[in-house]
Amino acid sequence: MPAEPEGVYLPTDDPSTYESTELAGAGWYQEGQHGGALSALIAGHIESIPTLTPMEIARLTVEIFRVVPLVPLRIETRVVREGKRIQTTEATVYGPDDTLLSMATVQRLRIAKLELPPDAEGPPLELTTPDRIEPFSGQGWGVGEPGRVLFHRHAIEVREIHGGFTTKGPGAIWLRLTKPIVAGRGITPAQRAIATADFCNGISRRVEVSDWVFMNSDLTVHLARYPAGEWVALDAESVYSPGGRGVATGSLWDLDGALGRSTQTLYLDQAT
Repeated sequence: MPAEPEGVYLPTDDPSTYESTELAGAGWYQEGQHGGALSALIAGHIESIPTLTPMEIARLTVEIFRVVPLVPLRIETRVVREGKRIQTTEATVYGPDDTLLSMATVQRLRIAKLELPPDAEGPPLELTTPDRIEPFSGQGWGVGEPGRVLFHRHAIEVREIHGGFTTKGPGAIWLRLTKPIVAGRGITPAQRAIATADFCNGISRRVEVSDWVFMNSDLTVHLARYPAGEWVALDAESVYSPGGRGVATGSLWDLDGALGRSTQTLYLDQAT
């Protein structure tokens, strides 16, 4: 059996182009990428863009225009608004044939050190911590044929707090990236939070996977701060409409407490 890739993506001689590996795969289709992998790649690429003052990602929105195949991806960026307090950057993702696959906007805010009143900070953690939850056991977590190398089985570790992929309704998980998003590069805190945020839809479904399509067409993540440590928690729920759409939302946590929010627009339909 061949060894797994050293990262979800591989760097190339062109700093704007990344080689997709099988670790980026999603279980929904044979040749499509997981939105969490793609979003984390975009976030890491944006983090390499210079800023006038030290900044961190405060908000990321990723639009997914079509199934992103496991092909080399080129990311082009443009600073829409430059500033010492706020920077907004646009990223567009293309396939090798110049097909537009995805577009993102990222807002970064300057880093400050403020003394907040005790009641002004976010709520403390009220979820069961990952050290008190048994690791997932079974053939494979989430959607996809047994034995397939997939992002959500081979690039992350999951601890289910309540609900999850096998249970309909709201769900909560702890997630830890176990493979670099880009081989040879460290995993950044923003990538940890954003990769986790993309699981809102999957862990809070309200219908059967075999009978319904509930695909997210985008991802928006707001971060009040970056997570500390490897584990990030997501507590999520979904709302569906007979009109054929829905919204999945979730709160993001680390061991110190609340750190942000995640929202996804859902395309809802009956499977054919």
